Amino acid sequence: MLLGSFAQKGESLSRILVLMMFVLWMAWNPEYSPIPLLQTGPAVAVFFGGYLVAVLGLATWCRRELRRFSSLNLSRSIERYNRITFAARIFIPFWFFIGIMFLGWWRIVDHLLMPFSPHLINSIVGVFLGTLPPFAAWAALWWAQYPAEMALKEEGFLNQLDEGLPVYRIPSFGSYFRSNLRLQLLFMIVPVSLIVLLHDVLRLGASLAVGDKWDLRDAENPITWIAAAAVVFLFAPEVLRRILHTEPLPNSPLRRRLETLCRRTGVKYRDILLWKTQNNMGNAAVMGFVSRYRYVLLSDLLLDTMTDEQVEAVFAHELGHIVHRHMAWLMVFVFVLTLFNMGGGAWATHWMNDAGISSEAALAIVIGTAYLFKFLLLFGFVSRRFERQADVFAARTMELSREAVPDVAASETLLAARSMANTTTSAATTALALLPAPPLEYASDYAPGHVGQYGAAIFGSALHRVAMVNNIPVRARSWCHGSIAKRMQYLQELSKDPVRTKRFDRLMFCLYGAMVFALFAGAAFCYASHAIP
Repeated sequence: MLLGSFAQKGESLSRILVLMMFVLWMAWNPEYSPIPLLQTGPAVAVFFGGYLVAVLGLATWCRRELRRFSSLNLSRSIERYNRITFAARIFIPFWFFIGIMFLGWWRIVDHLLMPFSPHLINSIVGVFLGTLPPFAAWAALWWAQYPAEMALKEEGFLNQLDEGLPVYRIPSFGSYFRSNLRLQLLFMIVPVSLIVLLHDVLRLGASLAVGDKWDLRDAENPITWIAAAAVVFLFAPEVLRRILHTEPLPNSPLRRRLETLCRRTGVKYRDILLWKTQNNMGNAAVMGFVSRYRYVLLSDLLLDTMTDEQVEAVFAHELGHIVHRHMAWLMVFVFVLTLFNMGGGAWATHWMNDAGISSEAALAIVIGTAYLFKFLLLFGFVSRRFERQADVFAARTMELSREAVPDVAASETLLAARSMANTTTSAATTALALLPAPPLEYASDYAPGHVGQYGAAIFGSALHRVAMVNNIPVRARSWCHGSIAKRMQYLQELSKDPVRTKRFDRLMFCLYGAMVFALFAGAAFCYASHAIP
């Protein structure tokens, strides 16, 4: 899947919200629902009416706000616009939960499918019908916000012209809609749908082949879900690269330069792709867990508006996600949250039973809310640290690429460090062999250097350029990335003193160590609370 996305326009949060709607539907149990507050007809009207009010409300606000946009207060206008659209996106899964919990939407869909089969609600057919309303409302938000977003884009043209950047025409609504459809919805809907479909196939195969031997026909059996997710997760990049409309980056001096950088850092990949966005987005990303299906993406607008050195810096940032195995560590993070939630759920169940409280709905709400709270509280913190580590890796790499350092020497330094990190034979590493290897900077005898002024300046200029072409205020906060201004400032601070870079390395080492400790602590907590037999 997507390991890192360089620009910060809310794509990460949007994908999480989309995934949340799938999780709400597939994890729901009708026993959690109280009696619907309304009869079926009024409940459906209120459910769809809530989404209609949200879309029309955003459309009305955006069109009224158009009169207040100007280049003099562009940053403030963008921040206000981002807050309102963020609230609208948050409302979509929230109202979906209300519809399932209090308006009986899950039961309504189940009743519609019952004449065909009693098990369709847990199949791809049930998932499609159940989640169609929130996804349709999500897409309708693009219609509501299109005039305001294009007006802000036009206001940003003056700043781009002052920077000597090319200016492209405003995309039509059709182009804008298709771009958002690929990036926000299809990017998550297609892989999740493939997981559900493969899960259905495995259940059907189990019914025909082994019957009840392994109880694989049970829709809630984790074995079939894990197997389906593992297969789709492995091959998803092959599907996603087509959804995002990519093609191999043409052979050129820039491509050869990027290929050389991959060899120097020891990163293996399937291909470097040109991400065709009709020059509407300057972004870069890397996707793929294993090298055979790993792709690095560079958008057309990014290539058109950056120097080769800046493109190389952005590319190095994406390689940093690979070198530091951030996707594997994110999986560890999710496992930690899941283990603690399982243990906490088991403990809460025992406590409620002892207190004479046996409400399945109340328990589900408490456990789900606790997991969501922990995820929202901690995921942003971990994600921002990973982004910062990729920034540091890019600045270090660019420092080694400067003309004063021979290419051979830089290559030997990086490869020696990577080799040292992967072949360490300490007792702790042996005990944790299944976990991601430590990042390369932690091999102290082969450290690839500190963040120098050249590396910080090149990568900082790339960050600033991304802000310009994507119309992002440099001080705008981001849940997963942090503001561009703070990222630039942090690299400048590191470049002033080599000791600060080593201090950052120790901080990240402690973070990884804490995650490993939390993994075992979570398993012990689950065992002690009898969540794990």
